[in-house]
Amino acid sequence: MEPFEENCPIPSAHEKYTEARYFLIQCLLNYHVPQPFLHNLNAFIQAFRNITFMLQSEDHQPSTFQTWYEVKREEMRKLPPLRRLVDARNIVVKQSSLTAKSTVKCGLFRGRRMKLSSECHIKPFTKTETILALTSKFVGDFFLGGKHDIVGEQAGVERVWIVEELGEGEVMAGCIEAMNYMINFVEEAHHLSGRTSGLDLFGIEDMREFSVFLETDADPTLFAKWGWLEG
Repeated sequence: MEPFEENCPIPSAHEKYTEARYFLIQCLLNYHVPQPFLHNLNAFIQAFRNITFMLQSEDHQPSTFQTWYEVKREEMRKLPPLRRLVDARNIVVKQSSLTAKSTVKCGLFRGRRMKLSSECHIKPFTKTETILALTSKFVGDFFLGGKHDIVGEQAGVERVWIVEELGEGEVMAGCIEAMNYMINFVEEAHHLSGRTSGLDLFGIEDMREFSVFLETDADPTLFAKWGWLEG
């Protein structure tokens, strides 16, 4: 998390951005625990939407602010990830819950790469750890013969969250795309006052770091039990 700057020209908007980023990180960290994941997603959506609300109410706006903001507002209306987040916020605040669903691929992994798997839909509030427990028994007996001789080969589950109101693809991808747009937006708002934000873009090298849940994630003692720490 970036440190909050002193004498920030847009303190309320900057703080709301920091809040949105926090909840987005919590979504990733809780990707395999449905209730915390969805609670943090709802919180992210609301905090994200409030960034622009806060920006418009900041004190001491520069003379160029209104012209700049009108251009940015039209730009944001044309970007699907941003438009979906605005609509989703209205649903969360005014109507009901978002429509979340989840798919999983269960099977044998080498590292975090799928080697053999089967795909199925699951009830959204099923924890990945519950699915992994069933997968481990099958993979261990059928594919590995009760052994773990090859370092890195183990049972795992790759989960994908889809929220209909936020598009057809994996939900975090759209949220991260929108977040990176907003980081640039906040940076531009700083520039209007002759400042820089120092914010970094939100980058994930490989989503499997969060979407794949392995036996050793559930029980780190397995590294030693299977002899993977030797040598």
